[in-house]
Amino acid sequence: MAAWENLLLTLGMPPAEMSQDRNESERSRGPFNPIPVTVLSGFLGSGKTTLLRHLLENSSTEILAVVNDIGSINIDAALVRATNAETIELQNGCACCVLGSDLFDSLHSIGLRSKRPDAIVIESSGLSDPMGIAQTVANVETMSLDGIVTLVDALSFQERIADPVTAMLFERQLAAAHLVVMTKTARQESGDLLAETLGEMVPGRRVIDSEILMGKGGQLANDLLLGASTRGARPSFTSNGHDYDGFSVSTVVRSEPIPARDFFGLLDQMPEAVYRVKGGIRVCEDRPESDCVATYSVQAAGPRWRVARGSSDGEVDGLVVIGRRNDPSLELFLLKLGE
Repeated sequence: MAAWENLLLTLGMPPAEMSQDRNESERSRGPFNPIPVTVLSGFLGSGKTTLLRHLLENSSTEILAVVNDIGSINIDAALVRATNAETIELQNGCACCVLGSDLFDSLHSIGLRSKRPDAIVIESSGLSDPMGIAQTVANVETMSLDGIVTLVDALSFQERIADPVTAMLFERQLAAAHLVVMTKTARQESGDLLAETLGEMVPGRRVIDSEILMGKGGQLANDLLLGASTRGARPSFTSNGHDYDGFSVSTVVRSEPIPARDFFGLLDQMPEAVYRVKGGIRVCEDRPESDCVATYSVQAAGPRWRVARGSSDGEVDGLVVIGRRNDPSLELFLLKLGE
């Protein structure tokens, strides 16, 4: 019974006026009505940027994106800006702990505009606790928390809950969610089993596949992602912290291109202590030396990685590497990557 009461406290109940049809509410919003804010959460590499870009590219709603990345290079913001949506960058990935004032100031400024967006989506970093972000949103009188959406990578789910460094944060991100979205299920045969497991971990929350959001057009994404909480969103702010000390964040910028054989060898032998690698790097391919250098964009989540020849955003030079702090295998990986 106590668990169910805590769930009701987390989800809350909406004011009477919020129960009206969402479209009617948006059409009638005056200059002093709060702007609905959706928090997009999920661990490193879960697919938040991909989902946000899809929403921005297909939505009929005027959405302002707030992107909070971790590391000295805001790679996710660069990718989102490519959609031509208005994007505000906030940098220092643990938004719930050290970014509260910057986020508050940004939201407050948006709320004072004469022409305001219809909605705001905050893409939190993979190391952020969405409850802290929700608390900041709740403290801005021109904003209303529309819902917390947490993405779960089906391929790395077992690794995240088995790793003591990641498990606590991963579970907090799930517990904060009004809507849970499974990603990368096409490459994982037991999607139904994962949905059942997640349903047991977060009872009362809807669990859906990202294909539902991304495979049938933007309006469905609007309906499911914007307005994720059908009962309103009033999280319980009993705890605002999480253990950040177990993570290491490094930025590798090479002065010289790395030989292709060395680079792909490192990716093929990615240690378990490396949770995320993303960015751009210059690679010397096996071609005549005068024409050997090409820029590759890199995305890696755990042992799974992909690269594309040519930078996807045209400006990222450097790799952000996030892993398990004080792990010798991570330190060796960084050393070889920067040699």
